[in-house]
Amino acid sequence: MNAAVFARMSPDQKTQLVQNFRDLGYCVGMCGDGANDCGALKAADVGISLSDSEASVASPFTSKINNVECVPIVIREGRCSLETSFETFKYMAMYSLTQYITVLLLYTVDTNLGDFQFLLFDLVITTTVAILMGRTGPASELGIKRPLGTLISIPVLGSLICQTLLILLILLLSYFLTTSQPWYHPVNTTSLAPQHLPNYENTAIFCVSGFQYLILAVVLSKGYPFRKPLYTNILYLLALIILLAMMLWITLYPLLFMRTILDLMAIDDMNFKLVLVGITAVNFVAAFLIETFLDHGYCNCLRKLCRKKESKKAYKRLELQLQAQHSWPPLNQTLYPSRAKPSR
Repeated sequence: MNAAVFARMSPDQKTQLVQNFRDLGYCVGMCGDGANDCGALKAADVGISLSDSEASVASPFTSKINNVECVPIVIREGRCSLETSFETFKYMAMYSLTQYITVLLLYTVDTNLGDFQFLLFDLVITTTVAILMGRTGPASELGIKRPLGTLISIPVLGSLICQTLLILLILLLSYFLTTSQPWYHPVNTTSLAPQHLPNYENTAIFCVSGFQYLILAVVLSKGYPFRKPLYTNILYLLALIILLAMMLWITLYPLLFMRTILDLMAIDDMNFKLVLVGITAVNFVAAFLIETFLDHGYCNCLRKLCRKKESKKAYKRLELQLQAQHSWPPLNQTLYPSRAKPSR
């Protein structure tokens, strides 16, 4: 809309215009710098006050820049926040599912994770990731692609399902690989120790699942096109490196106090430990490919397989109707009787 025309409108007309745009399904942003813009700023989805006057009270955002240059900044920050919320939700859901699968698998052999093993996963790894994951800033450029607007979508649900199946497959592979070793012996169920610890099944599953929490933290921390790359979040990157080094230390060269605190079984077979690390590397590659396909490849596949449905947005349906018209506005006798051709 022409800015000069909008400026000459009354406050009620501005508010009504914003509400009509919202009724058509648009996500409306409104910038204003005076008291006559308060109603429109409050009615809009995103209101930005360009001054510290009365308009700043009615709008959720106040810009120090007195022009519309602030609008792309707000859009980039909003898209980054939405994407970060979705990724954090996915990580917390996958963390719960990973721990559930781990415990369920260990229950089948009458054992479980130890108390300090739970604390390591919950307090050290997951809490650190959950706090620092959201510190990644918005992308430097504003793209034309929009983030997802709902959790009930193929990328989100498909990611949860595929990653859960992958985690289950890797843990089962680690379990059966452990039980097939010549030095393996089953859990001593007659032991009076809590959860019959230590044992080989618990040690192998604990090490592999610890890497899986870090793998999920990396593959779910997407950058482009809404956020900056992961390496720009320095604290998060350092935390992941430290946690990875800690898990490698616990898996390959655990010291006596580590094995005592975490109730780990001493495994002298270095080749077996390297195989466990190799399995987690395969897990990382597979998880990264799954997320990449769900982000980019599935859209092209769906466009080819599915018919194009009519949009639920009212403004998009109106645009299609206008494109179907040969001329606009339609000049006919009903709307413009004075322009009807005289009869001979």
